[in-house]
Amino acid sequence: MIKCLFRQPRFPLICDVHGVLIGAETPEQFEAQVAALELPAGELLPLVDAAGEGWVFHTDEMVVSPLTLKKRWTKKEIISMYNRSETARRLGTEYSTRSLSSKRLDRIVAEVAALIASAHPPIDADQQ
Repeated sequence: MIKCLFRQPRFPLICDVHGVLIGAETPEQFEAQVAALELPAGELLPLVDAAGEGWVFHTDEMVVSPLTLKKRWTKKEIISMYNRSETARRLGTEYSTRSLSSKRLDRIVAEVAALIASAHPPIDADQQ
């Protein structure tokens, strides 16, 4: 079971597991996707939530924490993380960096999380 330290991030969120991205719209989806991956031991994995706030996922303790050095993510950084990922290569897509000023950050996070979800086979939390 994944716990949150102090408070919960705003969903959807994106987690970078060394190039393989997790995109989750709910805590249950995040937990199911984490359970499906072989996580590296002792790692601190970066997360970004719908507000563009930086978080970290502690793989040993299975804790999501707001205590990180990277507190704010920009639209370009989120898109760049996706475009450079193994997930984007697997899908053969890139998220466009055009017209960023007209898109809200939470919309970009939601669209990238949806792209990530389409790359992975559906994981149902009830099947575990």
